[in-house]
Amino acid sequence: LAVAAMASPSSGRTAGNSVNQALKPSQWLSPQQLERIEAVDDLTLERLENMSLEKGAELLQQVYHLSQINHDIEPSYVPSNVQVYVPKPNGDKIVAPLSEMTQLLKQQQNFGQDEVTIIVTGLPQNCDTVKKANRKLVQAYMQRYNLQQQQQQGQKYNKDSAEDNNRQRTSSEEDYTEQAKNANTKTGDIIVIDLGSELPDFNSIAMLDTEKIGSIYGKWIVKMTHELELPHETIHLIGQNIGAHVAGAAANEFTRLTGHKLRRVTGLDPSSIIAKGR
Repeated sequence: LAVAAMASPSSGRTAGNSVNQALKPSQWLSPQQLERIEAVDDLTLERLENMSLEKGAELLQQVYHLSQINHDIEPSYVPSNVQVYVPKPNGDKIVAPLSEMTQLLKQQQNFGQDEVTIIVTGLPQNCDTVKKANRKLVQAYMQRYNLQQQQQQGQKYNKDSAEDNNRQRTSSEEDYTEQAKNANTKTGDIIVIDLGSELPDFNSIAMLDTEKIGSIYGKWIVKMTHELELPHETIHLIGQNIGAHVAGAAANEFTRLTGHKLRRVTGLDPSSIIAKGR
């Protein structure tokens, strides 16, 4: 405990420092501060959201640096019940475990005809803020992939409005039409690997084996592209928070197995990795 107290910073001032660098005495945790740090099992996303931003950030900084002592926390959590869903334009979803999704996708007419975006969630889904953010992310891609259809509907709306009320289009409508005209793709499909639903607390995130689960997803993407005859150049893989590291590992596994690179990999707000191999 004394070693831990001497090795860990207490504020965000050390955010840019390497954990291997010597820390100033003023940045050490006192035994009293160490005792006040909450147990990792108690660090739910809801509790963090109820704290002030400064207090929550300081607490996570302390926990993170405590975890790095000797760098000997091995990742051990590999969730096995992750659900996958494919949202449809009409609001419906195709939902299945990862192992069953490829077979269901085979039954979908024209699936993967243009672009396929795979999203790996990485934040606990038992929080309304996270649910809303993920919903808006999916909606943004649904909007993008239906721009051509929505543009036609918008043009009809504008024509009817002009005839009825002789109103001009708003600036947002003009921007939307311009966005549709310049869109890189007109259609596409979305696959959401809902890893976040299997991360109910801070401990599950901290101990997630990103390499192992990323390897599982990478193998699945290889299988999907092969069985559905999807060109790898059409796949955009997005990872959110801890899912960003999983997405990177999945892309590396895909390249290792096929010799090809996915078209694009995006990390949204990648998190710090806590558990790692020596």
